[in-house]
Amino acid sequence: MSKIKFTWGTGIFLFIVLFVAVGLFFLWYTFTIHISMVEEDYYPKELRHEEQLNKIRNANALQHQILIVIDNELVTVTMPMEMQGKHLIGQIHVYRPSDETLDLILPLVPDTAGNQTIARSKLVKGKYIFKVDWALGNVKYYQEQEIFIP
Repeated sequence: MSKIKFTWGTGIFLFIVLFVAVGLFFLWYTFTIHISMVEEDYYPKELRHEEQLNKIRNANALQHQILIVIDNELVTVTMPMEMQGKHLIGQIHVYRPSDETLDLILPLVPDTAGNQTIARSKLVKGKYIFKVDWALGNVKYYQEQEIFIP
């Protein structure tokens, strides 16, 4: 029987083959990962940034803020007392930072007491940001609140 001799040439060849194989594996792996952007249309939103700041200032100027309460079956969004019983136009964006497929966008339709409920079954356990954008007449408001669904 003859012995196979391990030479420098064989070592360099094996190193190059292993290096290329690992590189191809990482290339394949990067194409299998789903990367979700935080905001799809971030550039147009950035252009409207000053308008957004004015909405936030208007909401901060109110005496009361939006209140979000979580119980076993419902998530209740209560509008500020100054807004209760008035005709509001807007939306609630229930934003899930880790997975955009779990986002909810709902029209703002509070009852006469200023409450709007969302079935808790529509929300998966985890962190959400409730983005409420509304208007009363010509004055626009915006408020965000971070919530953790247990």
